[in-house]
Amino acid sequence: MEFSVSQNRLFECLNHFQSIVERRNTIPILSNIKIVADENFLNITATDLAIELTETLKAKINQGGGVTLPSQLFFDIIRKAPVSAEITIKKDIKNEQVYVFFGESKFSIPSLPIGDFPEMDESNLNVRFELESKDLQQLIDNCKFCMGLDESRQYLNGIYFHLSAEKIATVSTDGHRLSKCTLNEKSDKTFDGIIIPKKTVLEISKILENYDQKVLFNFSKTRLKVVIGSVKFVSKLVNATFPDYESVIPKENDQIMTVDCKSFSETIDRVSTISNEKFKTVKFDISKGACVVSSFGSDKSIGTESVAVEFIGSGISINFNARYILDVLNIIKKGKVRFHFSKNTAPTVLESQSIKNTLFLIMQMRA
Repeated sequence: MEFSVSQNRLFECLNHFQSIVERRNTIPILSNIKIVADENFLNITATDLAIELTETLKAKINQGGGVTLPSQLFFDIIRKAPVSAEITIKKDIKNEQVYVFFGESKFSIPSLPIGDFPEMDESNLNVRFELESKDLQQLIDNCKFCMGLDESRQYLNGIYFHLSAEKIATVSTDGHRLSKCTLNEKSDKTFDGIIIPKKTVLEISKILENYDQKVLFNFSKTRLKVVIGSVKFVSKLVNATFPDYESVIPKENDQIMTVDCKSFSETIDRVSTISNEKFKTVKFDISKGACVVSSFGSDKSIGTESVAVEFIGSGISINFNARYILDVLNIIKKGKVRFHFSKNTAPTVLESQSIKNTLFLIMQMRA
């Protein structure tokens, strides 16, 4: 096998694989990437047995074939090569060594048998549809921030992709907050909801940042395939049932505060500076025309700031984790944001015209 490719194109491609390959593996082959040279293209693959990423890259193929290379070592060599360099990779069949050439540099890298590299099953993925990349990015990015981290509740550690009122919807929750995002268009598809694992969600989100065409989805109850241009993901799905989230979304939160997103975010950020690092509690005292945001430090320090608001209701005092509020406001970014409060302990609902078809829910904290 022998091929040549420019440094910048190969480096950009290899950069996509760095968070797929685990740094420490008990199975040596999983520390490698697989490279297959065929006609005018390279197919580069990495896997951790739960997710597989393959990217197709145009190259000059002098001799076809396949090889596996230590991912981190190969990436570091290519990263440090001159941007203008032409990288040539050649495999010596006799000793299984692989040679990397550019300029006056030559590296010898060990390889493992390509036949040992595992492949994920792509068959029987019976649900198929296409989404615009901007729509998929919105569905993911408006939910990914509140995916769970609890290993004992795997069903929360990802995004629930499903149909809601005949629309495609995504939902995530960590038990303290929830986000739901839907597409405008009704879907003509029928499918059971799936839970896409956290790592898969984050990897897809990264690739979508530089892509603006349609994305192909194929999935079954256990596996998902996503094709984003020259990149293909195959992933296991979380084998669990997502909780009935609709039952926790309050329908009668009749006290509504409307406030400028940016200025309110800055206020909360300032005031929460002195709060306990673990809980980051802030208190809202809301009345007609104003919301006083306050926070109390463990050393008896106090911070307060008043913000002009529009308020419909009889007045309310309520506590939140500042990080949870700021996470939502950082997604909304601009315009007005509406807080729907309840007099009882029901969660607070946040919405904004700046990002339509998205609802955020945050549990209040005890005083």
